[in-house]
Amino acid sequence: MGAKSKYVIVQLASVITGSTRVWVRERAAEKFSGIFHDPALGRSCLFEESRRIKGKNELPKRVKQMYKHCELISSLQ
Repeated sequence: MGAKSKYVIVQLASVITGSTRVWVRERAAEKFSGIFHDPALGRSCLFEESRRIKGKNELPKRVKQMYKHCELISSLQ
């Protein structure tokens, strides 16, 4: 049996309109939620993790940096 993946690709959904976006988080981390721009609404609103898409063992360095940077920004808001 293979090893468990370190990262999980999840789908975030807007709590107001249901618009979705993709996010990457570590497997051991809690479910993610954050404030992002909702294109259907035209302003920022809360997005919550709706489902798990896929697991990954490794991520390219630029992807890790991009999602780490986004987590820092959303935690400040």
